[in-house]
This record gives sequence, structure tokens and C-alpha cells, in this order.
Amino acid sequence: MQEKHLHEHTHGHEHPHDHPHGSHDLAQVRALMEYMLEHNQHHAGELGDMAHTLSHAGLAEAAGILTQGVADFKRGNEQLARALELIKGGQP
Repeated sequence: MQEKHLHEHTHGHEHPHDHPHGSHDLAQVRALMEYMLEHNQHHAGELGDMAHTLSHAGLAEAAGILTQGVADFKRGNEQLARALELIKGGQP
């Protein structure tokens, strides 16, 4: 059974997410991983822009914390990309 719901983000877009419960086939996993990686990369860029804004607003400590969070986010995205490459390599 799949549960569908919408996520709303601060930049004003909504999009549905399917959350299958149970087994996935490889094509579904690959498609979802591709989407999620691209989506996360977009958000990393937005968060970086926010850190820049905070820095220019004199909120250096908050900017630094957010910048570190963006770096962590990007490291997570690198792991997703590595997993995706392995998935792609295992799919005919």
C-alpha cells in the first residue's frame, strides 16, 4: 500500500511523494533515488544562499552553523549519488 502526501517548501512549491510500504522493484528505487538526489541538491543550493544572506545581515554565527549544515547535507548527497551509481550499474 502506498501513502501519498504533499510536502510544501518555503520556496513555494508543492509536490507529491509516494511512500511505498513493502517491497520496491529496482526501477522504482532508481527513479526515486534520482528524484531525491536532484531535489536535495536543489535544497542544498537554497540553504547556501540563506547562509550567505545571514552572513550579510550580520548573523555570522547562524551563517556559520548553516554553512556547516549545508556541508553535511552535501556529504549526504554524495553518499546518495554513490549509491545511485551502484544501482545504475546493477540494472540492465
